[in-house]
Amino acid sequence: MERDDMTDATRRAVLKATAGALGVAATGTASAHEWGSSSTTGVESSPEDASDRPGGHANATPVGYHALGDAGAPKANPNAESRDPHYGGITEIRTRGDYAYVAFFSSDRPTPGRGMAILDISAFNAADDPSDLDGRSVSVVSFLRNNNGAAAVMDLKVSDDGDYVFLGTQPYTALFPSPTADPVGAASRSEARDPTPNLDDHSATIAPGAVVAVDVSDKGNPELVGAFEVSGTGVHNLYHHRIGGDEYVFAIHDTGDGTTGMYVFRFDRTSGGLELVNRWALSGDTRQGEVGADLAYIHDVELQDDPVTGKPTLYLSYWGNGLQILDASNPEDLELVGHFDMNGTGRCHFASPAPELVETDAGLKRFCVASHETPTAADDADGTGNVYLVDASGLYDADAEAGLAVDLQSDGDVVELRDVGSWEWQKKSDGDDTAFSFGNFELSPHNSDVAVHDGELWVHQAHYHGGVRFLKMTEPSPGAFRLEEQGYSRPKYSTPEASRMQGLTTVVPNCWGAVQSNGVTFASDINQGVHAIKAEGVPLGGAPATASVDVSDDGSLFTAGQTNQTVLDVFPGRYDELTVRDRLPSSWSVVGGDDLGQSGVAAGAGDRTNDDGTYDGGGSTFVEFAADAGVGDSLSYFVEAPAESGAYTFGPVEVSPDGGDTWYAVPGTIRSNVVAGANTNLAAGAAAAGVAAHQRDRIRDRVARLLDRGE
Repeated sequence: MERDDMTDATRRAVLKATAGALGVAATGTASAHEWGSSSTTGVESSPEDASDRPGGHANATPVGYHALGDAGAPKANPNAESRDPHYGGITEIRTRGDYAYVAFFSSDRPTPGRGMAILDISAFNAADDPSDLDGRSVSVVSFLRNNNGAAAVMDLKVSDDGDYVFLGTQPYTALFPSPTADPVGAASRSEARDPTPNLDDHSATIAPGAVVAVDVSDKGNPELVGAFEVSGTGVHNLYHHRIGGDEYVFAIHDTGDGTTGMYVFRFDRTSGGLELVNRWALSGDTRQGEVGADLAYIHDVELQDDPVTGKPTLYLSYWGNGLQILDASNPEDLELVGHFDMNGTGRCHFASPAPELVETDAGLKRFCVASHETPTAADDADGTGNVYLVDASGLYDADAEAGLAVDLQSDGDVVELRDVGSWEWQKKSDGDDTAFSFGNFELSPHNSDVAVHDGELWVHQAHYHGGVRFLKMTEPSPGAFRLEEQGYSRPKYSTPEASRMQGLTTVVPNCWGAVQSNGVTFASDINQGVHAIKAEGVPLGGAPATASVDVSDDGSLFTAGQTNQTVLDVFPGRYDELTVRDRLPSSWSVVGGDDLGQSGVAAGAGDRTNDDGTYDGGGSTFVEFAADAGVGDSLSYFVEAPAESGAYTFGPVEVSPDGGDTWYAVPGTIRSNVVAGANTNLAAGAAAAGVAAHQRDRIRDRVARLLDRGE
């Protein structure tokens, strides 16, 4: 059927059928990750060094390390064999505020039953000078319990306010040589180093192929609150993003039983529920009734509120189909807007946009990075795999009008993007072919973080056995760009071989992911733990804001046209002052309050300002204050409730330490308000607003009294 011919009932039926199909058992279908047996690489290993900073390094220095074997501070000597390593595999790392979150592929005795670690990195975020990093350490706050030996946590992402983590799990734990010990069994308990909470709590069982929601608002006691199981190989990667008043998780079901695709879930904080609202593949949207059985491998996804248009823009690594870029303004009807074919090579493994527009000699640019993954030497004609710098200026029609230097013009169809520079660690054509007798991804690039430091674009690139490579965009002449390595770090400690990933490779380092915070790079190492590294040329600075904001307003229930005053009491944390904004439902109008600012509209982004002084971005409307807030300062504004009855979400409040270039969502500042009319379904309205079940009777009674008074 054509899209316009489908009734809403038909669309709901199609979606329901797809949701039902997700319960099919795992099929074990092969993917781009051909997990193999342990191998020996032909590449040189990092040199042995008995000092506290071992391994091979150039223009970069390890400044912290934790083996993740136990909670608390790391051992004083990271090379001591008696220190406590994690037994199993380590995967993705992400940071939010003063915490880092690390996923575990598997866990075995004597460190069983772990799905995630939460680390305190505040000491590094507080550093103002490289000398301040001496003596700093990464500390493990807690572990998330995983009672399911069949569940491998392959990916994790953190909500914008840092209160929730979303895990992507797959049934791949056979990579460890023996079945994972039962973490709640008496036999394992006697010999386990197990600081995780809820030792006997079977509700901490992580589904083996699913999107899993974890409440981490209490960093010392993370709690599983919801999951949605996906058939076959489960969920390999995912991403959380707020669009309008809703939160979404975009999850990659990479391969399996013909239901491959990107699954879109709406997340409800009150219930922990994950509602499937779409499945997207190149063949179409399930929500629109277009997508059929799809077998093309998909790998990863990241989202950004575009710095020019404000539209939620999705960067999808589609392996053999290259990088696909989509407008995600309506998650139930995604629109393909751009494509990069990886120069015909395929294997688009990871892609991420620069966090802001970059000023170059050729003009203002939007950049992203797209990289290969190379499983074995035979899979690449020449080298270990490219990291491409892609010029995405021209992705949207508004780019040229906003002042971007656009070389590609959109005619309304999908824009074909091009790379303007690339980097590859080693090429056969450059040297000894024996360096390429590798397997199990050992010499391949993996996940990275694209950052802008003092106006310069850097890529913090995890590179498996290559450690962490630091790449910088240079511009020898206007419009001629390069991606050049500035340094690397390959930390190697005396991790017991028995603790490493026997079923894949035991080499060290073996870096999965790299992310930066305050100019310090944090890398997850499959076989060793977490490294903190300071690269030369990357300045310290840009530490995340860790403010708290107390929010008060006139209530949570309103009639059409009623005015609500919101007061924000700001405590800016490590900064003296912060720029502050709040996120509003688009149908509520600002009718008064403190002076409003507009710094949140990025340079070159054009005018997205509304008549009432608010501005739009990411499917949301923002009210921003012109005056920065210091300790204990109060800011207030008035909004008028719309005529339409329903439930509306406000927040989170966001703060910026740099005048609106970078925003951080403040935990605990999401609120729900209901506009009540004579025909309002209060129970449904309260539920849609995220109001807890025990609060609904109170709201219903209040509305009844309000209507009886004729207000």
